Amino acid sequence: MATIASENLLKAILELNENGEEVIAARLAEFLRISSAAVSMALKRLQKKGHVRISNKRSIHLTPEGFRTASALVRRHRLAERLLTDILHMPWEKVHDEAEKLEHAISPELEKRMLELFGERGTCPHGSPFTPALPSKRGSRCFPLAEASENTRLRVVRIAELYEKEKDFLNSLAAVRLLPGSHLTLLRKTFDGILELRVGDRKTAFSTESGSRIWVENV
Repeated sequence: MATIASENLLKAILELNENGEEVIAARLAEFLRISSAAVSMALKRLQKKGHVRISNKRSIHLTPEGFRTASALVRRHRLAERLLTDILHMPWEKVHDEAEKLEHAISPELEKRMLELFGERGTCPHGSPFTPALPSKRGSRCFPLAEASENTRLRVVRIAELYEKEKDFLNSLAAVRLLPGSHLTLLRKTFDGILELRVGDRKTAFSTESGSRIWVENV
């Protein structure tokens, strides 16, 4: 039985991969806010269990078994978020922390019932599919807002899972109702990295860094 610490490390590897990032130990330590030594020890345990492999260039990859374990945890997390928003009516920008507490307690039977309720092809409130898909298996229509062209009409698809822990970021999106499904226009990119947007009938601005966290598609 995987411990919660091991599960969280597998989940972090998957979420970084899902966002198109190369995973190395230093990035995991930064993301999880733990020491490099703790990451190294956990990785050794996961290697022995056959859940991860590390390339000669120190890049960390999930094995098929590791991917299945991480995918199940991520799916339960996203189902818990959907339960909190749709059934308990919690604001979408506040459900991530609560779902982190619930995800380890969801049994396979409860997960099955939740998938029947919300649909296997559904998404979490932040737009990520219940069952993760790595970039190589995703459609190419979705791209970061920071990469969009000026004067382009767009629809928000998802907010990158990696940044759901950042409350100020999510609160800033909620304040202008920049949510999955929202339509916006990228009006201008300034020379100093500001994205000027129109969301509904109001104008707002985000940094390019924030724009890289918001995945959109052309409409």
